[in-house]
Amino acid sequence: MSRGARSGGMSLAQRFAFGMGAALALVMGIALFFLFTTTRTIVDRAVREARDEAAELTAGLEPGPEGPAVRFEQTSTSGTSFGAGVRVPIRFTHGPHKGESGEAWLAKHDARIQTVLVAASDADSEENPQNTLYKLFIAVAGLVLLVGVAVAYVIATGAARPLVVLADDVRTIARGNLRHRTRARAGGEIASLASAIDRMAASLAEAQEAEIELGVRERERAVALEVQEALLPQRTPKVAGYQLAARHIGAAEPGGDFHDFVEAADGRLVALVADVSGAGVPAALIGSTARAYLRIVLSQGGELSAGLARANREIARDVRRGMAVTALVVALDPRTGELEIASAGHKLPALLSTGGKLAKVQPDGIALGFDKGPIFERGLTVKRVQLQPGDQVVLAGTGAVQVASSAGEELGEERFFRVVARHSRDRATVALDGVLTALETHADGAPFPQDVSVVVLARDA
Repeated sequence: MSRGARSGGMSLAQRFAFGMGAALALVMGIALFFLFTTTRTIVDRAVREARDEAAELTAGLEPGPEGPAVRFEQTSTSGTSFGAGVRVPIRFTHGPHKGESGEAWLAKHDARIQTVLVAASDADSEENPQNTLYKLFIAVAGLVLLVGVAVAYVIATGAARPLVVLADDVRTIARGNLRHRTRARAGGEIASLASAIDRMAASLAEAQEAEIELGVRERERAVALEVQEALLPQRTPKVAGYQLAARHIGAAEPGGDFHDFVEAADGRLVALVADVSGAGVPAALIGSTARAYLRIVLSQGGELSAGLARANREIARDVRRGMAVTALVVALDPRTGELEIASAGHKLPALLSTGGKLAKVQPDGIALGFDKGPIFERGLTVKRVQLQPGDQVVLAGTGAVQVASSAGEELGEERFFRVVARHSRDRATVALDGVLTALETHADGAPFPQDVSVVVLARDA
């Protein structure tokens, strides 16, 4: 109860006891007033009737030879009539009550006073029965009031104890301990209130966790976006006699997919697109690692198969189990137009357009990071094609075919191939814009579910 008092003013039990005491005092006061009034009327009537009866009974007695033993003088000429005579106020002049006030009953017989019966007035007597009754009533009323207040306080204390515990529980929850649960043990409304508080705390805890998780995801997303931006090439190289165009469109949840251009030491230009499993910061970091290794080995020139084998050995050491990187790589010799194409587990083939006809070039190979060397190297093949004037090759990440409409329908490989074929005679920049516009039209405003990277390489006609 002390904690309730510290919160300001009287506690709940004290207020209840005070209110009950005030109500009980009011009721007892009204009851005593009517009880006192009724009792006084009854006692006065009984006393008067008893004295009248006594006077009437003695009215027929003869006085002694010396007259009445008690002498008095009448103090007022007025009196009160009763059946056998009249009652008048007197003051005693002789006898044991000398000097005291009283009343005399003058009994009449044949129109003359026969007997006088006198008694001392009990108005000043300490033994007045009315005073005794009044004291008894006040004592009983006070006792009832004290007992009632005490009982009310005890009952209110017991009833308020669960509320005090609930108040402490609410303060604990308000201080941030949302895992705290109420300790009040009671039934009825208290149990319902405790259950509601527990549900509120659980909901707040879930909301807090969701907010924290959302904040973490937002920070991770920001980091992933920064890493992804660092993955993309700062510029698209210019090669005489050829056209290059590339663009990356990030998904709502960024990952590690990327495209890149590498100028090799032997004069060739290497273009590639890569998909990284997963999303978020882990995928972005793996994509950054894979890009670094690929740039190093491919910039050294030489056979594509040898460069990818070296990159795979490095990536396999850093990529944890279950993560992988697929890549579609082409190496162009600008002097001859010869094109080497290799695929490290990439699902989409290179799309080669010759004379307006589209061909799919899909060399064998497994993803980078799955195997540390032997299996990867045995399964990797490289295909060589001659890029003629007006020919075009398109590389794309798998996100391009996973673009979904507002109804959830994916674009798919076949429709993507038809889109590329429609723009196979356009300049590289125009063809790239046409492909991306078709993807956005299919999405109909919905965000891309995966990152989309598209690279277009064309030889001047």
